[in-house]
Amino acid sequence: MISVDVRLRQCKRAASPSRLPGLDWAINPYRGCAHSCAYCYAQDVTRFEPSRSWGEVVEVKIGIVQSLKRELEKERSAGVYGIGTVTDPYQPLEEEYELTRGCLALLKRHAARASILTKSDLVLRDLDILRSWTGVEVGISIGCADREVAKLLEPGAATPDKRFRALQKLSGEGVSTYLMAAPIVRGLSDSKGSIAELVRLAAESGVHRIIWDKYNPKPMASERMAKALSSAGLEMGAHHTAADAESIRKAFIEECRRSGIDLEEAF
Repeated sequence: MISVDVRLRQCKRAASPSRLPGLDWAINPYRGCAHSCAYCYAQDVTRFEPSRSWGEVVEVKIGIVQSLKRELEKERSAGVYGIGTVTDPYQPLEEEYELTRGCLALLKRHAARASILTKSDLVLRDLDILRSWTGVEVGISIGCADREVAKLLEPGAATPDKRFRALQKLSGEGVSTYLMAAPIVRGLSDSKGSIAELVRLAAESGVHRIIWDKYNPKPMASERMAKALSSAGLEMGAHHTAADAESIRKAFIEECRRSGIDLEEAF
């Protein structure tokens, strides 16, 4: 795991308009992400520190909680706030800075609706806020249940079994949850067996909704993927064709139907 260059930056605006389906506002307490996922295309999209390895630099948006407080007091809290639309709101630095926790506490106090997406079991720390909040949902991202594959592609993230246990705990506490089964990577997590395992574990964790997406290649992400695979003696194969994507979709439909889980496609 690479060391992280932590930079503190004063936050001027906490929530920005979101163009993602189902979300009206986006809140990202951090820029950069120490989970260092090889497939993440946030660096391609945001051009954040393009000369540095992804995950090597993380900006902490100091004052984001205070900014959100002012925004909620001056403006309506209508709409859905997406928490972690670009980078993970529960990456390791959140344990120290508690920016996500502070934002969630404010949103709940203002009876706002929020949708959280993370691949960290640190979200369980905030069960005291999430519990009994009817306007919140938590999505946990797990693209492959195989621990070794996850370690290769997501070196700084919690292991898949920890994430499934987090889903189970959240569901058991009455929190609305879903599994973000993404990205599905050709040759690593797109077999019928891999998909069946994902759905089975999701069902055992009390999940009733899965959103899936295939790996979407971008230049910098593809370079990181090739490097990660090469370190394990693997090669970056061709990307999914439309026919491949349809086969994956059918496999998810079949397994979700068997488990009584609703299926959606991302974006």
